[in-house]
Amino acid sequence: MNTDFICISQNKITEASGHFMAGKQWLSYRGETTVCQDEQGVLLLFGYVHNQDFNATPAYWLNLLQHDNEQLLAAANMLDGAYNMLLLNKSTGHCSLITDRLGCHRLYYYQSADAIWFSTDLAYIATKAGPSHFDRYGLMETLHFRWLTGQHSLIENVKKLPHAAVVQLQAGKPPALEQRFGLLPARKTQADKTPEAHADAVQQLLCTNIVSSVKQTDRVAVLLSGGVDSSVLLAICCQLKLNVIAVTPVHDNHSNPELETAKQFARELGVEHRIVPVKDDMLEPLFCDTVQRLAGAPRSHSAISLLYIMRQLAGEFDKVLYGEGADTLFGSRAVKHFTRRYQKHLKLKRLMRVLPGSELIVRLLPSGSRFKKLADFDVQQDTISSIKLTLQPATEMALADDVRLDSSAILRQLNTDSAVFTNFDSAVRYVKQVVFSSDVVNHFFEMSRLAALYDLQLVNPFVCWPVMYYASQLPDEYYLGGDFVKPILRKIGEQFYTPKLMYLPKFGFPVPHKHWLDTSLNKLSRQAVTFFNVPEVWAEDTEMIWTLTGLYLLAVRADMAPCRLTNGVN
Repeated sequence: MNTDFICISQNKITEASGHFMAGKQWLSYRGETTVCQDEQGVLLLFGYVHNQDFNATPAYWLNLLQHDNEQLLAAANMLDGAYNMLLLNKSTGHCSLITDRLGCHRLYYYQSADAIWFSTDLAYIATKAGPSHFDRYGLMETLHFRWLTGQHSLIENVKKLPHAAVVQLQAGKPPALEQRFGLLPARKTQADKTPEAHADAVQQLLCTNIVSSVKQTDRVAVLLSGGVDSSVLLAICCQLKLNVIAVTPVHDNHSNPELETAKQFARELGVEHRIVPVKDDMLEPLFCDTVQRLAGAPRSHSAISLLYIMRQLAGEFDKVLYGEGADTLFGSRAVKHFTRRYQKHLKLKRLMRVLPGSELIVRLLPSGSRFKKLADFDVQQDTISSIKLTLQPATEMALADDVRLDSSAILRQLNTDSAVFTNFDSAVRYVKQVVFSSDVVNHFFEMSRLAALYDLQLVNPFVCWPVMYYASQLPDEYYLGGDFVKPILRKIGEQFYTPKLMYLPKFGFPVPHKHWLDTSLNKLSRQAVTFFNVPEVWAEDTEMIWTLTGLYLLAVRADMAPCRLTNGVN
């Protein structure tokens, strides 16, 4: 995979494979790039757009940039893929960049006195910034959240452009954010439909998106976890008569509770099902490769297995379909728990307003009491806790957080609208958008990056704009469900599978990362403890040591000096 590189400069960059000049600045580029020109401007597309009706005419996009924000955002919302689209206006010299909705084609930048360097490869940009050192804020953000949520990267002086954004570029000046898109719309009042009618509508939208994203000649692999989302995608691919197989990993010393369910799904459809064994002795080199490709600690424990799967699919397949994002859009347990806490908080506040002295009683309650927690419930604080790492109390206390992370500031960096919670609907919409902008986006970045190593394109049918829009309008009973979340997706699945199969307990995509840290990755994890000078007790915190092991490998590859996270400490 070639490294994408862009430079906006006051001087011509000789190492690039292409140049344009407009006004007083040069635009230089290199990498796998589609170049389109007309009288008005130049369009450079880095990465790929799935939409087969994609308008690659520079004049079309430049006109939207100049005159119509609403139409621009609507057009950007409809694009699916992993891309950065750069537009140069020949007459004005203005340069704009549109980044993809899921950050799959993540772009880092370094700013010098007379130029801005951009690349999808953090290691490449780091060479422009000089000797590599950890960015302290980015490091602390990663240790608290495992993924980078805002503009910081892990490398000092290197920043990250936001996903789902329209950005203005000018040599010698920092990128200027103009617009964000991909926000879940506010729910509109609509006549209710039956679950079957909703299922039919969602199924048709998924079919339309898959047809737009996948050609009949494409060879397609669906990652089949044994859960609802992937089984629905596999069934629709069969309905569309695509050239499709199902793929599921298995791990040494680990019993996947949904493996037999995945096998049954494939049997009922009559689809080839490849079981990919991931052996313990593969883990250290796979982990090292994953860290190198992602330039950081993998957010998802399953990224290690998925890298190996992509390697096995290389050369035989064109597209990989993945169900990530369906939980947030169609029925997330985390959002369901949030809504229950919020509703109880509202009931308690109403009760406190009519009971004299109740506020004083609540203030005197112990900080950990259930009623005090409900009374003090805060949408922003509860939201930030939903995307934090689950660390042991001893680790939380020992972490030398010399860069104070402001929760509100972190939330502002995500792709959310203003945090105004006028009612229940807006609060739920907000927490969905935060989870989508942090968890879902970063998961797709990792997946897309690993797939691209083997010339595979990742397709995400659930997060195309028409499906997102429809899902955001679903009534609560069809989002939260009763005993089962994602009732609409399960209703789709009933058309293809034995109904009982759709309502078995679902356990997600488990991998034995704790076992890996205790065995195959133990040597690396011990080296990470020494490198970062952290207490031995941290080695017992699975989430922290997983993150530190990835950061240690990144530091070694970037030739960074040991970084002390604590002050003396065993």
